[in-house]
Amino acid sequence: MNDFDFLKKYYSLQKGIMFDKLKNLEFAIISYCSIYDSPFWNSALTDQVLSENQINETENVFSRLKRSPTFYFENKIVLKDLVTMLTNRMYKKRFEDSWQFWNETRIDNKHFKNIKKVESAKDLDIFLETFNDCYQNNDPQNPYGELGDYLKVAKDSWRKHNAPEKLEYFLVFKDNLPVAVSTLTNFEGLGYISNVGSLRKVRGEGYGKAATLYCIRQSINNGNSAHCLATEEGCFPNEFYKRIGFKTRFTAVGYTKSKPT
Repeated sequence: MNDFDFLKKYYSLQKGIMFDKLKNLEFAIISYCSIYDSPFWNSALTDQVLSENQINETENVFSRLKRSPTFYFENKIVLKDLVTMLTNRMYKKRFEDSWQFWNETRIDNKHFKNIKKVESAKDLDIFLETFNDCYQNNDPQNPYGELGDYLKVAKDSWRKHNAPEKLEYFLVFKDNLPVAVSTLTNFEGLGYISNVGSLRKVRGEGYGKAATLYCIRQSINNGNSAHCLATEEGCFPNEFYKRIGFKTRFTAVGYTKSKPT
């Protein structure tokens, strides 16, 4: 599976979770989220240098969806002309994802005995409260800030997808108190890890690491052949995951059209 095929699978994995729908234009796959207008949730995935007409067609779709147009593609030399075209049309690079894959054979199982899968409405409430507490502003290890309305997305997604076990939530406990969380999404042999967080008071004790590596073990047990996550280049989580066994395979960039000043 090449990098573009992986990204297409990732878009399909997120349908019904991050994305409400996907629209295939043959030259691009457009994701749309009805709740968030963020370019992270509304973008056009492509793997080719587009024509002016194709860019115009994509922009028209985003306009009908009332979203700012964003193009998402692998950061590679053969697409440099696409970058030039977008830049000339007032697009700016908004973000760069580092796609990191599990690159080890041994899994450190410290704290695994204190991890519980979310299996009930009560568990879900505890998960959401802990998840929210793990993501606060002014946290040097958290580049994302507060979760806000994303908590509703997390709640609704689990209710829709936990029964077929596409989506699995996990809680890590210390002295019977929840201190860390993680999420595993399973889709066609792919195990995607997200929503990893730990309370600031337990940082450095291995609970965030345990939450992540437990997802790896679960993904392997589920029969997935690839186990991955995405972070932003240069941020703390990116370096953290490298230290515990992940390796960046490629990066992908999002270019969003700037509003006229």
